[in-house]
Amino acid sequence: MDSFNLYIEAKDQYEKLVPEKNDGLIILSLYGKYKENDFTEENIVSIINKVFKDQGNESVRTEHNRNNNVILRLQESFLWRNETKRTYQFKKYGLEFCQSLEKRLIAKYNPAKIKRFFIELFNSLTTAVESGTDFNLWVEDHFDIRMPSLSSQIEILDQQVNESVSDFKLIVKSHSSEIQVILKEIEMGLDIIKEQASELRNAFQISYDIDEILTAVLEKNTAGVYVENIKKVQDFHDSSRNQLEQVSKRIEKIKPRIREFIYDFNKKDFDRKTNKFLTHILEHSSVKKRMGNKYIQFPDGIPDFKLRDSEYVTRLTLIPIREISPKAPITISKREINVSKRKDLVDKTAKWKYEKERVKYWTELAFFQLEQNSILEFTPFFFKILDTEKLSIAVKTAHNTLRRSAGLKNKYSITINKEVSYTGQNKGISIWQMTIQKK
Repeated sequence: MDSFNLYIEAKDQYEKLVPEKNDGLIILSLYGKYKENDFTEENIVSIINKVFKDQGNESVRTEHNRNNNVILRLQESFLWRNETKRTYQFKKYGLEFCQSLEKRLIAKYNPAKIKRFFIELFNSLTTAVESGTDFNLWVEDHFDIRMPSLSSQIEILDQQVNESVSDFKLIVKSHSSEIQVILKEIEMGLDIIKEQASELRNAFQISYDIDEILTAVLEKNTAGVYVENIKKVQDFHDSSRNQLEQVSKRIEKIKPRIREFIYDFNKKDFDRKTNKFLTHILEHSSVKKRMGNKYIQFPDGIPDFKLRDSEYVTRLTLIPIREISPKAPITISKREINVSKRKDLVDKTAKWKYEKERVKYWTELAFFQLEQNSILEFTPFFFKILDTEKLSIAVKTAHNTLRRSAGLKNKYSITINKEVSYTGQNKGISIWQMTIQKK
């Protein structure tokens, strides 16, 4: 396989494997109509004539030779000819070619599907790691199957941005009277694409959890055989997140250009209408006298007004003499470090770090006991935390434990009895009776 050179191999076979536009449209039209069924030469000729007419390349004089040449070209890689039945059908490569294009063109934006894919990947990976299943099998059975769908969603958004850019370029060159309405629609469409990119980015958040598991796998001594596939998964996640970010950045670059074009268009449109109005007045107005006064006679619809000579009234303006002295220098204030404020910030950071470490400790202890005993009576465990820790640490531990257990439904079950429990030391605090069991 190392000696295989794709460029050299494809150079001689390219025209056979990648059809020109008209041939490609003929192949797709045949596939759309007949799929895997047989069809006759008359069927092919009918579609050839239709495609060439639609493309504006119709020529009755050379039609027969043209059709024969097209059919011969299609038989090289895309069509089988049955000499006995005198019919045609698609070769495997022809079917794959048409199916891949069909799948790409009908693909729809679906962030909910992507989120579901990531949840399935996360759950299956967690199960594989805990059961000791070969990680490479997980990549083959789960990740590789879903990766094309994950990639296509980003490509769909990028294609929508490309279409918006193409529409914008066409509008700039056009003289349509509806140009402003169309531009507003393009801008609204870009806002929708940006929102969809944000939704897809949220769906990709679970990929960070998958990366954490993969990092833990890498730390094991037996991870050597998995390094290549782990890098493959993590590189895909990084690349996907970067591509989503690029989609958003492209939109941010396009939108100001649209708004700038709308502003320039409105300004030029206003100037054009103003010039047209003034030209109309100058061409259709006249000066007339009425009772000794001169009037401008405007076109119909514009009221007249009387012309008057300008009158100037002489006024005496007194300007007081004032000495303009230089401004007093501004004192430069010295910045001082607010020791108290800095101490408060350090204390808050230390408190946050301490709480985070304690919550992690209690959460790990809860799952350790759960793994050891296959059951965890969470209510007494909660009050046990309260005996030595603050309420906030107990609450955050409860949240982490329940969220983690609920995320692994295939491994743990949670039973809640809405009967309130108290302890002697914490009379003012109550909690429902909760039990977490290992399945």
